[in-house]
Parts: sequence; C-alpha cells; structure tokens
Amino acid sequence: MLEVCNLKKTFGDNEVLKDVNFKLENGEIVCLLGKNGSGKSTLINCILRMLQQDSGHILFDNIEISDYNSKKYFSEVSALLESSANVYSYLTAMQNIEYFSGLLNIDVNYEYVNFLLNKFSIYEFKNKKVGTYSLGMRQKLAIIISLLSEPKLLLLDEPTLGLDIESKVSIIKILKDLAIQKKISILLTTHQIDVVEKINGRVILLKDGMIEDFSLHEYEKKFMIKYKEGSKIVSKQVSGNIINTLYSIKLENIIEINRAEIDLEEILMEKLNESNKSGI
Repeated sequence: MLEVCNLKKTFGDNEVLKDVNFKLENGEIVCLLGKNGSGKSTLINCILRMLQQDSGHILFDNIEISDYNSKKYFSEVSALLESSANVYSYLTAMQNIEYFSGLLNIDVNYEYVNFLLNKFSIYEFKNKKVGTYSLGMRQKLAIIISLLSEPKLLLLDEPTLGLDIESKVSIIKILKDLAIQKKISILLTTHQIDVVEKINGRVILLKDGMIEDFSLHEYEKKFMIKYKEGSKIVSKQVSGNIINTLYSIKLENIIEINRAEIDLEEILMEKLNESNKSGI
C-alpha cells in the first residue's frame, strides 16, 4: 500500500526528517506519534505531495507518488488536516458534500454518501446548516468529505481533538469498521493517548528524524503478583506468559494476581524523550 523509504527533508540547517522508513498495509490503522516539531506534519505533507523530499522514496501501490497524475493520486489518497477549513458553516451537510465533490472533480455517489451519513449518525441532519452542528457532528462531516473519493489511503491529523468522549469513541469505532469493511488504510496523528489505546493498532514514533515502532501489546501483558515468601509479602511484576513464574511460586503462597497499572502516557513520553543511542 504505502511504503516510505529513507526519506529525508531539511529546512535550512534543520534536518527534520533524517531517515524515515515505514510501511502501511491495506486496511491497517497506524498511529503516528511525536512531539510538537518532530516532523509529523512535514511527513504528511510529503505524502500529500505538498512538499518535495530532499531524498528517499514514497511508494503508493509500489509506484513512486511523483509518477501519478494528480487526479489519479488524489482520488486514492485523501486527508483531513487539523489546520484546514474542512466544512463551511453557512452550507448544509449535503451542500458541503456537493461543493467539495465539485472541487475534487468527482460525481456525487448518493448511495455511498447516504451510507456514510448513516454510518456517522448524521443522516437526519443532512439538510441542516452546519453552523447548527456540534463540534463532533462537524468533525464527522469533515471525515465523510475526506472519504468522498472512496480513497485507499486516508491521512488524519488529530481527528478527535476537542471532541467529547461520546463523539471520540463513535469516530474511532467507525474508522476501525471502515478499515475492515472497505480496506481503507489510515495513518492517524494524535496527542491523545486514550485514542491510541482505543484504536489498538500499530504505533510508530517519530523522533530524532526517524521512525521507531512501539508495541502497545507489550504493556498489556504485564501483571503484578502478590505472594508470601517466608514471613514477608512480596509483589512482583511479570510480563507476557506468567505460567512459568507461577510454577516457581507455590500456589498456596499466592495472594492475588492483577494486571499491572501502566501509565502509558508516561511511558510514551519517556520513549519520545530518549536520545537516539546510535548517534545518527
């Protein structure tokens, strides 16, 4: 689907992307995390051909993205950027959809549009002006507009920022459904750790101008075992398969086993603040 190889981008003396490598498969949701100024927007803008990388390759379906004509590329690659004007308040939802379809030079597929409006639970409001919508409804409409071309790849920049819990959970569930049902690949940036946990997909960290994989599942498998050791009560944290640890402790000495409390936000911040050990 999408493959980024040895991507580099410099602005003056600032080497923002030093050597970025990652792949995104069909129907996969990947969360891209990084501190402010780490280069997330630069990377997305390179994928959107808004910036030209200094070196390296971006392949979409095994073809260099620069080899696509614009109409073909942007019919298959779509984006929702936090800083962009994504919907217009003085238009209804349907008028927004028809307007942006015209900008994209695509015919409105009303069957597909109605499917999306129902999916995002705003069908009954489609003829109301967007200025009357809640923030969550506006964001749902913006995502619908980003899906009008029925893209293979969707780039989402902070899609749940500022939303209430109900809207956030709803959008995450719908995105996960679309990835499975429509085989849409999604690259999503966020600073919200609860979003990362709810998506439960692959996580990549952008730091020191390079990509590092991060496994959520590694931390889901940590347990705290409390047991008697002579006259003392001992607590021990173990990872993964705890059977071998249990065998080493007499069952009658075990007091309780609980999933270890993990502060994922703190762990991620530590990872993002670690200096690159290789010195590159």
